[in-house]
Amino acid sequence: MKAPICNVCLKSDVLCSKCEEKLENGEISELEIEVSRTLKDLSSEYGSLRDSEILHVYDTENVVIIVTAEGDGAKVVGRSGEIVKKVAEEIDKSIRVVERSKDDRDVIKGLLSPAEVQSINTVFSPEGEYKKVVVSDEYEGKINLSEDEFEEIIEEITGTKYELSFE
Repeated sequence: MKAPICNVCLKSDVLCSKCEEKLENGEISELEIEVSRTLKDLSSEYGSLRDSEILHVYDTENVVIIVTAEGDGAKVVGRSGEIVKKVAEEIDKSIRVVERSKDDRDVIKGLLSPAEVQSINTVFSPEGEYKKVVVSDEYEGKINLSEDEFEEIIEEITGTKYELSFE
């Protein structure tokens, strides 16, 4: 299993100097370490986790988002969501698993589920160009992320500035 911390740190309770430096610099978080170690422990029970890759873990007010490499989302979720349920119990927060993808739309759909994306438009403003994600207003308040959390996380994952709009 590949994780934001090295294999030695995954298996032990202490961080090596390199991973400790990543933590101090804010490249990784305590939650990321905890989730990675939990998944590593579960990999002995669930073989699918052994060849999965965790890229990043985001902590929001209502949900923890685990970003995996493309094709690894289902491996981390497990059959009927059993792996994710165990991780959620361990960290005491609900979890959403999102795969990094070449197509930003796939990442956006994963973050906004169950809401359906109506359109993604390019907006040109005096401050510069950004993309606007339009979702039906019936989903407002039903997504586990605030607009600010979504916009911050999607920009970190994709490198593109997006704005969420309910219409």
